[in-house]
Amino acid sequence: MDGLNRECVTFEEARPNNPDSWEQFSHLLLNLAKDYWQWFLVKVAQFNIFCYRPICNVKLSLTADPECLDRISETRGWKTAAIRCIAFHPSSVLMALLTNQDKVLLHDERNCSPASLQSCQQYDITCAAFRPWSHGCELAVGCAAGICLWRQCRRSKVDHNIRNMMGSHHMRILEDEGHTYVTSLQWNEDGTILISAALGSSHIILWEPDCRQKIRLIPAPDRLSAFSLLRYSPNFQVLFCVSCETGASFCQLNRSKWKSEQILNQSRIQTAVWTTSNSFLLFVREGSTRVYSCTNDAEATVFLCPKPVWSIELVVDLRDVTICSGQQRHCGEPQTFAMDPLGLYMAVIFKEQSFVLLCLLVMTRTIPLRLLPLEFIDCDVEDQQYPTCAGFGISSRADPQTRFLVIAWNAGHLQRCAITATCLQQAKVIHNIM
Repeated sequence: MDGLNRECVTFEEARPNNPDSWEQFSHLLLNLAKDYWQWFLVKVAQFNIFCYRPICNVKLSLTADPECLDRISETRGWKTAAIRCIAFHPSSVLMALLTNQDKVLLHDERNCSPASLQSCQQYDITCAAFRPWSHGCELAVGCAAGICLWRQCRRSKVDHNIRNMMGSHHMRILEDEGHTYVTSLQWNEDGTILISAALGSSHIILWEPDCRQKIRLIPAPDRLSAFSLLRYSPNFQVLFCVSCETGASFCQLNRSKWKSEQILNQSRIQTAVWTTSNSFLLFVREGSTRVYSCTNDAEATVFLCPKPVWSIELVVDLRDVTICSGQQRHCGEPQTFAMDPLGLYMAVIFKEQSFVLLCLLVMTRTIPLRLLPLEFIDCDVEDQQYPTCAGFGISSRADPQTRFLVIAWNAGHLQRCAITATCLQQAKVIHNIM
């Protein structure tokens, strides 16, 4: 992909006719010297980690490292994948691609060439989340050092900030002792609180980025293992927290209190995603081909019990799948799920297959949740590649109902599939389902 090797670098030339040119030039040199010193310190730290890396284990008695990250990541082949993560803005066409060169490539519908966000402090990047309701573009990126918070800004001519070749974006770090190798990020509904999980700590942190403060620490139920995955429900009432070892928990939290309930104690959760109706959480256990749904009885919560009653049901077994056309393929263990913003479709990437499975979610009042396999999506280039990550985004600001599925393949190729159905009836017509 052309954008993978591009860097957006902006320099401002010092003009002799400007009386402040020498002062500005000296300011540039000073900033550049500071940047290279920071780069040197980061490289020294990385060298120490490489030389004295412990055996891979996410228990807190040992240091977190990229080997553990590769094992628990939702991205297939995280260490070698050209694109490690795809993040979409919740209400615009912005798309962020995280590469294995520790760059973030920002795409929108206006620019042919993506903006490149790179910093010497931003290494071993794992995840990203756009801040909702922000002025301009704000993107949180999880990495080994903590959280890199990027903000689009207009640089003044006086402040020649060429720090890390950032162009028109400014970056600052959110960090806490031990909260290293961030694995998952989630914004709350209004974008005032950022929630993060990391391999290096046994607690989730709630940040207030505008105040540069952490406002709450939520410990793991066993107070030993770290978290690998966070998933906010679409109504932002429940946070699903996946342990790096075994089990997961539901956490109901706000500024004044939080309640946590441990569930799924038997094995580790590989991937999970909420349906947009807030009704179901779909998940798969590590080493399993079965997709389960988890939902709570809302009436029991109101009338009978002081806390939700969660029930788990089998939805589908993806070991061998037959799609609507009759074609059958062996699929095996899922690696990750991607959910359509309108809640009609779900895409599945598998651990050992070179295709993506597109499914239709069927939910009615009389029929339990079902996943209906629609088609196998193969790579549209001749090179033999396998999918590493995928996501659904808005196709155009003028028509937010039209979406596209973006699939990243291991060598860096991006494949876009248009999604036009806006309701279950339209989807059935498009895919010839009776």
